[in-house]
Amino acid sequence: MTTIPFVDEVRLVALIHNPATMRQQWAVNAACRDRSQAGDPYFPEDDGMLSAAALARCAGCPVAYECLALALIHEANDGYRFGWWGGFSPVDRDLLWASLDPPGLSPAVELDLGDPAAVARSLRDQNRTIPAIAAELGCSERTVYRYLAATAA
Repeated sequence: MTTIPFVDEVRLVALIHNPATMRQQWAVNAACRDRSQAGDPYFPEDDGMLSAAALARCAGCPVAYECLALALIHEANDGYRFGWWGGFSPVDRDLLWASLDPPGLSPAVELDLGDPAAVARSLRDQNRTIPAIAAELGCSERTVYRYLAATAA
């Protein structure tokens, strides 16, 4: 029997409902960002097991929740799960998704996290302040104003 690793479900659900709250360019901060594409340990082909070293890297990753939430958001649409995301196997994510089944839980509208103007608008729509948006995006307040002006046009 597979057991789901510990997860802060409240935090994970918040990320799924509001993907704009994910750290901008979270993949740049991922512990696995320097892995080679050849023989990627997070996408094993044979037995589907993750190495202890790779799993430890996930456990200490500062953006593991963002990684896991993004996988769940994308997988909710087609139900196909592959690879290890946020330290969770496809089977773990199936079980986790089933346990996160409160009424109305569905992925939020797709938001292009690579488009800072869209993220800024989404955060502003959530009544975030300009300084808070700037801190979230890692840019100046002036840049946030430019993003918001561009999306209003």
